[in-house]
Parts: sequence; C-alpha cells; structure tokens
Amino acid sequence: MNKKSARKAICAAFCVVAAGVSTGALATAHLEVAANAIQIQTYGSVSPVLFYTGSVCSTQHLNLDDSSPLDVQKLLWASVLSAKATGGKMSFEYDYNGDVCVIRSFSVMPN
Repeated sequence: MNKKSARKAICAAFCVVAAGVSTGALATAHLEVAANAIQIQTYGSVSPVLFYTGSVCSTQHLNLDDSSPLDVQKLLWASVLSAKATGGKMSFEYDYNGDVCVIRSFSVMPN
C-alpha cells in the first residue's frame, strides 16, 4: 500500500469515527407535559431547572443552555407559570447526552 492510499484510509477511518461520536453523543427529543406536573427551581441564579418533566434523562430534569440570555430564562419562567395557571401543557425540544438534557425550544400548548 502506498503513502497516498494509507493517508486516504486513515482519513476515511477518522471521519467515520468522528461522525459516529458526534451523532451518538447527542440526540434530540420532543416532550409534551402537563404544566402542573413540572417543578421549577433555581440554584442561586435566574436560570430555571425543570423537574418531573418525563425527560429521557435519568435525573428527570431539563435546563437551558448556560449561554442562554436572561430574557430567554425569564420567558421560560413566565411560560411555565402561565401554563400552570391555565391548566395547560408545555412542549419542549431538547438535546440529551446521558444525564444532561438541554432545552432547545419550548412553548405553551393551547388548551
């Protein structure tokens, strides 16, 4: 096998392994849950953590990305509280990797 073929083989193997790691490490899920089942909590910051959501994470919680703007954090608080007050449901799209579930998008479902 010449050098050119060996380089191509190594590059192809690396690409296959890298693609497998990136797709296997992170997945996206959709969830709809009654808002009254959600416990909303913070831990010394504004960014809320949502418990009892039925997420695939073993910890059963969802949270926003650490880089989420303050306005988005406040909007999540307001959305959950509004859905709780009206007896509505929440919809979430989230990425998960093991025990880490990060909210990508959320909405209040119509009654």
